[in-house]
Amino acid sequence: MSEEQARGFIEKLKTDAKMSARLIAFIKKEGFSCTVEELGKVNWDELIALQNSGSASGSSSLPASEHWG
Repeated sequence: MSEEQARGFIEKLKTDAKMSARLIAFIKKEGFSCTVEELGKVNWDELIALQNSGSASGSSSLPASEHWG
């Protein structure tokens, strides 16, 4: 997903109640809790940089990113 698509995704979450409800249900199912507003506050640039640079263990995946594809 491009940065432009990611930003569009977050904007759609803010306006599409059904989509945001499905995402929040998925997040809760995975044992986490947050709101759409909290997702909108995430520093996406930092997460993208982390994803692109890899972690100390040599993995280039964010936690739980295996569920995103």
